Amino acid sequence: MRLELVAFDLYGTLLDVSGLAKRLEPYAGPQAADLLSSWRKAQLERTWREKAYEPFDMVTARALEEVAPRLGAQDRLRMCETWLSLPPFPDARAALESLRRARIRRAVLSNGTPAMIRAALAAADLEVDDLFSADDVRAYKPDPKVYALLRREGTLFVSANGWDAEGAKRSGLTVAWIDRGTPPPGLAPDLRVHSLGELAAAVWREQGVRVVKGTELDPNTAQTPGMTRAAAITHARAGAEKIWAGTVIIHPNAKTGAHHHGPVESVLYVVRGRARMRWGERLEYTAEAGPGDFIYVPPYVPHQEINASREQPLECVVIRSGQEPVVVNLDIAPVEPPEEVKWIDPIHRS
Repeated sequence: MRLELVAFDLYGTLLDVSGLAKRLEPYAGPQAADLLSSWRKAQLERTWREKAYEPFDMVTARALEEVAPRLGAQDRLRMCETWLSLPPFPDARAALESLRRARIRRAVLSNGTPAMIRAALAAADLEVDDLFSADDVRAYKPDPKVYALLRREGTLFVSANGWDAEGAKRSGLTVAWIDRGTPPPGLAPDLRVHSLGELAAAVWREQGVRVVKGTELDPNTAQTPGMTRAAAITHARAGAEKIWAGTVIIHPNAKTGAHHHGPVESVLYVVRGRARMRWGERLEYTAEAGPGDFIYVPPYVPHQEINASREQPLECVVIRSGQEPVVVNLDIAPVEPPEEVKWIDPIHRS
């Protein structure tokens, strides 16, 4: 899969919820860490339990009131506001920047309201390209409606919460789980890492230089009678944006009709056999190429590809400057015989 978007859970994945404990001490004293743990548990349980949807800021406030009813209303309000400025994990900023350099879009998919997400990201100085909120579908994770906000193809969802990673996996997403010692997902994730930095490194490893083995070529590409094509480098297979590469085998004594490829440039490298190319407004020119030779076909040039051998197949590597197999067939009465052109450049004339 060519990765186009990495979508992160926010609370507990990019932002460290446990980092709130110190800031809650003025309100909860030395028991702040225990109170935070109970608060977070109640917060999540309300999203799973309550049938009537309430925005996440209201869920957070009600969960705190549930676990700390003796605190004053103003103190609870200030404690809830700390969720707008959670500390990021130390490697969060560098990981997001690394993905940006890899030309991969970054997103957040969170239970938080859009306002909560934006405020928390700004406070943590984290930059992403897209925001997806459970508030958009008025449901909470692990409801499939939340994960459906993400397109499955080309997307990796990342969470350090096992229940969240499991929910995303059950909804058909490709999932990375950050193992920070919390309970694992009930379904195995596609990728398991231990930090955001490790995740970014894994993305670079998988999305960087690609080697496509000769046994891995894809025959599900446009075919022409008398030829067999197989794709190697495409947008779908390798993320290529401006080139297409593959192989073509031209059967013995086979030839195409006259055609051109519109604005697309093509290069053929002859691996085995003998290629004959005719070109021109009436296919009035011809030249041949053998193993180790390159053939360049400019845009819009009428031409015809021919296997010059009656017995042996012609095998070539093809590279073109676009993903679409543009073929414009032409009704041309060819000149007979064509003028032979020496396939050498002006500097090295024979």
